[in-house]
Amino acid sequence: MKRTISKLLIVAMVFSMLCFYQAGKGTSVKVYADGPEGETPQVETTPQQETTTPEVTTVPETTVPETTKPAKKTPAKITGLKITDVKNASLRVVWKKSSLATEYWVYRSVEGKSKMSAYKKYKTLKKTSFINTGLSQGTVYKYKVVAVRKADGYTTKSAGKIATAMTDIDAVKSFKAKAASKSIKLTYKKNKKATKYYLYRASEKNPKYKKIKTLKKSKSSYTDKKVKSGQVYTYKIVTYRKKYGVKSYSIPKYTSAMTALSAPAKITAKEKATKIILKWKAVNNAEKYEVYKGKKLVKVTKKTTYTQKGLKKRHNYKFKVRAVRRFKGKTYKSAFATVSTSTTLGMKGSWIEVNIKTQTLRMYIKNKLYVKTPIVSGNVGDRHTSKGTHSILEKTAHRQLKGSYHGQTWDVTVNYWLKFTSDAQGIHDSVWRSAYGGNIYKTNGSHGCVNTPLGAMRKIFKKARVGMPVIVY
Repeated sequence: MKRTISKLLIVAMVFSMLCFYQAGKGTSVKVYADGPEGETPQVETTPQQETTTPEVTTVPETTVPETTKPAKKTPAKITGLKITDVKNASLRVVWKKSSLATEYWVYRSVEGKSKMSAYKKYKTLKKTSFINTGLSQGTVYKYKVVAVRKADGYTTKSAGKIATAMTDIDAVKSFKAKAASKSIKLTYKKNKKATKYYLYRASEKNPKYKKIKTLKKSKSSYTDKKVKSGQVYTYKIVTYRKKYGVKSYSIPKYTSAMTALSAPAKITAKEKATKIILKWKAVNNAEKYEVYKGKKLVKVTKKTTYTQKGLKKRHNYKFKVRAVRRFKGKTYKSAFATVSTSTTLGMKGSWIEVNIKTQTLRMYIKNKLYVKTPIVSGNVGDRHTSKGTHSILEKTAHRQLKGSYHGQTWDVTVNYWLKFTSDAQGIHDSVWRSAYGGNIYKTNGSHGCVNTPLGAMRKIFKKARVGMPVIVY
């Protein structure tokens, strides 16, 4: 029994080996174990059809990485932010490029009635500047710029940077100047946003502008009283505003005017028999002078003297002179300075003349005028001073004068008395009078004498001589 089992084991082993060997050759193996005891079992192999084993393509191994989301990246903070090219209705905002930024967000705040408005998004830009137009003059604007990065599924922003500016404030409108002889009045239309105004002045003699006044915002006029006659003054006014720490100055507005020319002063007339020599003081900035005899223009001169010749002897004349200057194509003229005078008798030596019409007494010593003074002659009518050629009949100091006329009586003592008619008309001082000349003689004249101021009478009395001619006309 044991021998039989051993044999079977050996057969099984051989079979297994053959099966392995023939598997590659397509051979099938059969084992028969039914032979007589002691015989080796028979193994039968049956060839099989050869099969082709398909080739297998080897695919290389690949490693699939794990998916990781990129980290956030924030753009750099805005630098170099500034506002330039500021005008009254526009300005330019500019800044430096921010690293990592893909765009920029701009926010704006605008000055309101009482405070700045809240920031509102105004623009999204790719570039680093823009011009803001359509703005209001003299108004505060604030701009906040933020650098923004949109990438890798993220939107990141830098901190905002702020810049503030005020648009240029407008100049005043209708700036005008109106001149008088000693002042210039300036007027203008106010700017409602102004804080104040700066006023500057220049003149012909001082062409450099100098600030003369700071005007309150409520003011719309100013009178400059520190001016001289006949001079051109130029003014400029600058509107100023300050708000929220920023300020603006307008462009200057200009105007000019010339103060009125003064009338020629200290005009005098030197009288001759057939001519009158006029002299006057120069007027500031006058270019020339017009001389009139009566209503007729007789001379235009740059000098301050004029001689009128060809006049009649013992004749009354009225001259007037005014200053003239041109400015900006317009001719300016002063008021007239007037002098009433008369030609002399043309006598030689020493004499006294009394002009009734001009109420003037002149005394000539050796052909030269010694005294000229206003007087009051006899009342018009039957108390008039007698016209004609007379001479001094009496020269007395401290003379008592007594008389009566149509119920009027007088008894006065005069300091100086020069009688020149037989009916006691004379030249004397009259301390009771306070005014002389003009038309006083027509209503409040003397009783025929020539009333003379005390000071002038003292000089006349000193040079007078009995027999000296006295001509009344």
